[in-house]
Amino acid sequence: MTKKILTTIILSMLAVSSVFAQPPVPPAQNGYQPAPRHERRQDRHVRGVRGLEWINLTEEQRNEINKLDYDYETKIREVEYRKRGVDYKFEYEREKADIDLATIKDLINQRKDIEKEIDYLRIEKEVSILNVLTPEQKEQLNYGRRYR
Repeated sequence: MTKKILTTIILSMLAVSSVFAQPPVPPAQNGYQPAPRHERRQDRHVRGVRGLEWINLTEEQRNEINKLDYDYETKIREVEYRKRGVDYKFEYEREKADIDLATIKDLINQRKDIEKEIDYLRIEKEVSILNVLTPEQKEQLNYGRRYR
């Protein structure tokens, strides 16, 4: 009897130790690890268009881009707020026992129109920001986008 208990204890300890003896989790497959906070290039960061943080911008360009970004993001947030209102109305109509298909169709169309408006504002914002850049900076941006 004691042999059985001793054997089961030893086998369970062996099984538990093999679970804890696993190798450490490997790093990400692409090898990317974010830089520590103090090494990040915060001072050159410009919001608005991806890739601009790698281009040397003048202070005026940075200010203009940040202003455009702020203005467009404000407009986009206002339109998204309208979209949320339509979404609430849509969910309210769907919860009703007597669903009016014409109202549902109208709300779907309103939501799609607002999504189009948001997409257009985002594209317009990016084009406005790109218009601030010089031709050399645009070439740098295109070069960086191709080879990343």
